[in-house]
Amino acid sequence: MLRFILICTTILLLGNACQKEQSPITPVIKNPVDTIPSPTDTLKDIIELGKCTCLKNDKFWSPEANTAYHPDQKDVFLISAGLTDPNLRTIHFTVSDIPSKKGKYNIEYFKSWDAVNFIPQMVVYAAQDYDQLIGTYRIDTTRTDHFIEVVSFDSIAGTVQGRFQFFTKEKNVTGPNSWNLDPKINLTEGKFHLKLQ
Repeated sequence: MLRFILICTTILLLGNACQKEQSPITPVIKNPVDTIPSPTDTLKDIIELGKCTCLKNDKFWSPEANTAYHPDQKDVFLISAGLTDPNLRTIHFTVSDIPSKKGKYNIEYFKSWDAVNFIPQMVVYAAQDYDQLIGTYRIDTTRTDHFIEVVSFDSIAGTVQGRFQFFTKEKNVTGPNSWNLDPKINLTEGKFHLKLQ
């Protein structure tokens, strides 16, 4: 019996000694970027489809917004957004010539709706009673912190989302000085998620 116990103990000890040393199991990450939420995922949590929001002179503003491709080509689009207050004062901005692909783009001085050079152009209009133009605000070209960023662009679903920040210089008033317009209109912390038309 003692012999049997010694044989069993020897076999167990030899079995343990013959086992390969195993390293602890570590998870395999195919691409470290896969673990970081993309800006698109983050943005979807911030704003829903059909919305555009920003701070207009540091106050929350949620204008009605639309997007559309350039009439002659689909590699650029524009965003047009505005809101009319109870006194029938409308503030409206348009950014045209935005490339139809992901990227962060500088803004240039507004030239023409038809000028396509893949550098976005921005302008802000003020109107009274829907159809009377009373002021125009153009980009402040002395600043370098304007941008529009296309975070995601889905040509199949026809949706685009992104961020923006614009600063204007002094207004060009086209009506009487009594319109009491803001000296400048700065749009910051802007977000949009819109359906292209």
